Formats: sequence, C-alpha cells, structure tokens
Amino acid sequence: MPSDLSSSSAPPSSQPQASSSSQANNSMAATLPQINFGFEELKDRMARFTVRFDDFIEKGRRRILEERNEFAKTVIEEKDTQRMLKKEIEHYKQKEKDVAENATKEQQEATEAERAIAEMDRKKQSKEEHKSHLLAQIEATQEAIRKKREIRAEERKALSFQSSRNAPELAFWEDHLGMRIEGAGVTDHLKIVYTHIVDSAWSKEFSFILNMVTRDYEVIQCRPKLDPATVGKWVDRLNETRDLTCFLKEMRQLFKEHSSAGRE
Repeated sequence: MPSDLSSSSAPPSSQPQASSSSQANNSMAATLPQINFGFEELKDRMARFTVRFDDFIEKGRRRILEERNEFAKTVIEEKDTQRMLKKEIEHYKQKEKDVAENATKEQQEATEAERAIAEMDRKKQSKEEHKSHLLAQIEATQEAIRKKREIRAEERKALSFQSSRNAPELAFWEDHLGMRIEGAGVTDHLKIVYTHIVDSAWSKEFSFILNMVTRDYEVIQCRPKLDPATVGKWVDRLNETRDLTCFLKEMRQLFKEHSSAGRE
C-alpha cells in the first residue's frame, strides 16, 4: 500500500517541476545581451556604393560619348580640310585657264583699243564742233544779259525816282505819327518805333518788328508786348488791303491804349 501511494503520486509532482523549468529558461533568455549584426549600416553602405557605382557608370558613358563626339568632329574637320584642298586645286586650275584666256583677251583688247582711239578722235572732232556751238550760245546769252542789265538799270532809276517821291511821304508819317523806321538787323525786316505816346514821357519808345520776307506781312516782336489776338487781327487786315498807312495808325493806337491801361 505505501508503494502504491508513492507511485500514484509521482506523476502529479513532475508537472509542476516542468513548468518551473520553462519559466526559468524564459527569464534567462530575457537577460541575454542583444547582439547588433549591423544590417542597417550594411544597407547604408550598399546604398552609397550603388550611388558611387551609378555615378562612375554615368561618367564613363559621358566620357565615351565625348570621345566619340570628338572623334566625329575630327573626322568632319579632316573631310573639310580635304574639301578645301580640293577646292584650292580646282581654283589654281581655273586660274591657269584664266591666264591663258586673258592672254587671248589682251590681244583682242589691243585691237579694240585701236578702234576706240579712232572713235575718240571722231568724238573729239564732234566735241570741238559742239564747243563752237556753245561759245556762240554763250555770246548770245551774254548779249541777252547785257540787255537785261540795261533794263534793270532803267528800273533802278525809276525806283530811285519813286523813292525820292516816297521820302516826303515817309517824313509826313514820321512827323504826324511820331514814328521812325529803322533796320531790324535782318534782311527784309523793319523796326517801327513810336514816340509821343505817353504825355508825361514823350521820348519813351514803343516799337514792333515787321517781317516782309514773304508776301504776307508778319509782326514778330512788340515792345511792350501787345495782345497777340488784336495784333493778329490788324496784320490780317493789312495783308488783305495792303494799306500800310492805316496799319501804322492802328498799331500806334494799340500802344496808346496799352499805355493808358497802365500795363508795361
């Protein structure tokens, strides 16, 4: 009986012992150190190697391409050189041919030169005849000019006579309008100067410059300055009527009105 009890109780006691052994092994495994085999570093080094290898391959391809292009360029240059040499050979051949042709042409030109000399002699004779004709025309023209000068002299004499008649009229204008006519320093420009406009200062001068270059008169300067619109109106009337006496009176009146208004 005792032996039976011991044998029957053995199996239950062996199961707790196995469970405790497994727990002991797990706890020992947890306390073991972690070993780093360097897989991440290896992957990084392999990636860098791949980049360097790709760069090496790319540089090699570019170098081969550049060498191939350089070779192709050299071949093209050699062909261009051959082409240029061929052209130079053809040029000198053509030049040799031209020299031979020029010798023939010079002979022909010598013959043509003789004919040209004969033609020039003929033209010279024709020009001599033309010259004689021109001299006759010049003589006739000079005679016509002489006659025109005589006519102009008569006209100047008539103008001088008219000027002598105009002098009293001009003196009349100067006396009655208190004005004088001067040169403006420019051809066909007259300076008209008025005095006796201001009662308190009879010697004070008022003037304007009359441009007579073209058919239409033009007042280009007034001292003191007058209203341009009013002056323009009287200038337009002068160009229509050609009545200079009336215009001079009106300009004097404009200066007098300007002075009476107290404007400078």
